[in-house]
Amino acid sequence: MSLCVVQSRQDMYGLGIRLSSYLQWLAAIAFQRRAPKALPTIRVLGLLLSGGITIGLLAQVIHGQLDPGAIHTLVLLATGPHLFLVPVYAWRLVTCCDDFWDPLRIYKEDHLRTFRVLNYLQALAASSLGVWFYTTHLPNLRRDCHQYGFLFGQVRLDDNAALAAFNAMLFLLIDGACICFALSRVHGCWWVKGRSRKRRLGRKRIRAHQRHMRRFHTVSNVCVFALLVVAIELPLNWNQLSSSDRLDSSAQLIPLVVSIGFVVRTAFFAIAEVEDDEHSTTRRRATRAGQQSSAPVGEAGEGISGLPRRLPSVYAGQGVGRVE
Repeated sequence: MSLCVVQSRQDMYGLGIRLSSYLQWLAAIAFQRRAPKALPTIRVLGLLLSGGITIGLLAQVIHGQLDPGAIHTLVLLATGPHLFLVPVYAWRLVTCCDDFWDPLRIYKEDHLRTFRVLNYLQALAASSLGVWFYTTHLPNLRRDCHQYGFLFGQVRLDDNAALAAFNAMLFLLIDGACICFALSRVHGCWWVKGRSRKRRLGRKRIRAHQRHMRRFHTVSNVCVFALLVVAIELPLNWNQLSSSDRLDSSAQLIPLVVSIGFVVRTAFFAIAEVEDDEHSTTRRRATRAGQQSSAPVGEAGEGISGLPRRLPSVYAGQGVGRVE
């Protein structure tokens, strides 16, 4: 059976579009590690990119204008920001949803309600597309050629039960997390929410625990990022779609330039905020030191070297002598 000859869709998964997604994923990892306060802006960029890919994918699937290899790539691009949470969800199941072991609790991200709703809808739509593709569309394909996909190596997309089952379970996990999140917002569904056991730990142990959880989460994110890039780039090469690796059109340059602008602007403000905080801390320390050095002798209590205490100013005009 020969390799399917399909037309490359630069407008759907061109190099500029892919690089924009990779840049956003990498920036999210870096800012979550170094500047969590600036992370919401990077999350908005991810929502815009993945939302646009999801809408385009839905429109093309409805009109039947995409081959299975393209859908395989686009589903990964659309669900990429949410696939970073799969190891976290699995870890939460292992720890019985104990908030103490949840790395996301450390960052305390704060997003607008509008962002949370749109992000939820995008995750649900993109992962549902993935479930449909691997459980309904791909197993029912009947064609005289084949295409390749990625499952920790080169595998065929057609008639591959292992590939379909693995990816279907992956996207079902995201759908299940979305459903659990919705149920946790419903009054009375307390069993879906995380639980927290009371622990008596000192500050040093708490900080050490949070530091270890951040490291664990960063390593997990880097591994997912590497797997996503490999799972997207290698099948494009295997399916001979190298014509999509050009940056010679506005459709490729616009999302890439906008993404670079988002990341550079966010990094600039994050660095400026850190420097401003350090300057404010230094200035407060200098002010306190100046106040202490200029304070009158014996103002806070007994005088130094046996000197008498200073009288309050309210008694100074009443002819009251010093207290010996």
